[in-house]
Amino acid sequence: MTVGYARVSTSDQNISTQIEILKENGCEKVFTDIASGVREDRAGLNEMLSYLRKDDIIMVYKTDRIFRSLKNMIDLIEKFNEKGVLFKSITEPAFDTTSANGKFIIQIFGAVAEFERNLISERTKAGLEGARKRKKLLGRPKGASKESIEKYQFAKHLYDNKNTPIDKACKQAGISKATFYRIDNSKK
Repeated sequence: MTVGYARVSTSDQNISTQIEILKENGCEKVFTDIASGVREDRAGLNEMLSYLRKDDIIMVYKTDRIFRSLKNMIDLIEKFNEKGVLFKSITEPAFDTTSANGKFIIQIFGAVAEFERNLISERTKAGLEGARKRKKLLGRPKGASKESIEKYQFAKHLYDNKNTPIDKACKQAGISKATFYRIDNSKK
């Protein structure tokens, strides 16, 4: 089955042109969204993803209607591949996993994305190693903050001297019970 996906960013825009073009190109069912492309959660896209079956073809008018970024494209194409679903863009013939050329182009994009992830990983490791050599402390600071200790002391005062139950004392002091007990245990 050929399934279409159409999206416009605002309700002021007309989605019917995309739907018409998708149907003219053989789409039997069209899922739509009226949402910014940068939104993670698009109801129409999610509904389409759960609807898809092996050997279905997803068709879009243009790739920017479905993909937000290169990373998002790679992630969605991987989902399509896992489901055994093919992808095709009407206006961009290079994006057509129903053909050998299209599959090759998508694989190149995947390789570029993987290369980029590896570079980021290498830079992060090099930065951490450099920080260690400079004796820079990494990670979360040890111990409670001055503000948390002050809140603990106020809660402890309410608990010890005012006979306030611990949960109410913590709430009045603006501190969680977990933080209260963590500080209390570190003082023992």
